[in-house]
Amino acid sequence: MKTGSINNKLDNIIVEDKDKFNKLQIGLSAGSHFITDIYQSAYIGLIPFLTLKFGLSLFQVSLLGVTSVLANSLFSPVFGMLSDKHGLKYFMIAGPLITSIFLSILGIIPNYYLILILLFLGNLGVAAFHPASAAIAGHYGGKRKGIGSSLINFGGNFGNAVGSLLIILIFEKAGIEFTPLIMVPGIIMALVLIKYAPRNTGTGGSGNIFKQLGKIKRIKKAKLFLLFNILFIIYSLYIIWITLVNYMPLYFTERNISLINIGNILLIFGALGGASGFLSGFLYDRFKKGYIILQTSLVLSIPLFFFSFRTEGLLSIILFILAGFFLISVQPVCIRMTQDLFPGSMSLASSMILGFSPGLAAITMIFLGKAADIIGISALVNFELLGPALSFLLLFTYPVMERKLRLTEVDL
Repeated sequence: MKTGSINNKLDNIIVEDKDKFNKLQIGLSAGSHFITDIYQSAYIGLIPFLTLKFGLSLFQVSLLGVTSVLANSLFSPVFGMLSDKHGLKYFMIAGPLITSIFLSILGIIPNYYLILILLFLGNLGVAAFHPASAAIAGHYGGKRKGIGSSLINFGGNFGNAVGSLLIILIFEKAGIEFTPLIMVPGIIMALVLIKYAPRNTGTGGSGNIFKQLGKIKRIKKAKLFLLFNILFIIYSLYIIWITLVNYMPLYFTERNISLINIGNILLIFGALGGASGFLSGFLYDRFKKGYIILQTSLVLSIPLFFFSFRTEGLLSIILFILAGFFLISVQPVCIRMTQDLFPGSMSLASSMILGFSPGLAAITMIFLGKAADIIGISALVNFELLGPALSFLLLFTYPVMERKLRLTEVDL
């Protein structure tokens, strides 16, 4: 009783000190994001094995990514609103616990459709975790929220990269039957979060989800336009991301690159991409010109992706990794820009970026997956690059609409 009371007081003190950068909570969020996203990406390392085992088409391969993204995106806004109301603790615990249980056993499942079901269930844990984890930067980042968001985002991107390589190493060195061993870190992280995750970051109250959604009608048109701008950027980039992470293992396999080397490529791709978030987060904290950072990232990543499919060997790999560096840097900036638009509902704002747009991208990929069987991977990517190009052009309107938001407005 006494210990719980002391812990609650400490949590209240932490929340009230809004200018302080809380290293414990930012580090805990980044670490748990790393562990959770290991499982989210583990299936990617198994794609060549699953394709061979079940004789999958490119469309069926794309359904793996679509199922994964749809599960965490469709439910992410709901979990975001719930964590805004009730606090972040239990939603953060759900991430590594649920994902580790369901997603570590994919390699030993004997049926393709059962794999899809487990992917969906496991990614519900991701849906619960991501909005709460992203909101930690808003609550505990002090005056360096951009850096906090970048650290947390880096944890996830690095976990995404490590997950593929980790399961490939276990598969190749020990055998597919040992891949469920990756469950252990997730369970340990869940136990750590039970003890140290923040308690008092919820708003409480008796409001419900539908009441909160009703407030959207009162948002100014200028703010909605800015929100649409950011959401469209994430939508177009997620289409490319889903395509690349699901098809690149097959693309590299066809060019006689070993599974281990594919895992290393994905590791560098994710790690450097996550590191680029530090730079974009620093620039956002320093200059607050998010649209310029986004435009720079887009204009650099588009030609790099295009030419990575026009070259061969090491040059193609280098261009692919460099494109990821600029592509992945976009997400933490988009999260921070959305949280600045809706400072009263940071989890919900984060879930719009982590849920709504990726969900639409996943639905779109159902159709694009069919197209990949007809036109091939490289032609599909070339077509998809039109989305980021349009996003780059739309961003020229961002500072104009921002100036219209100087007056008082209703926030979510």
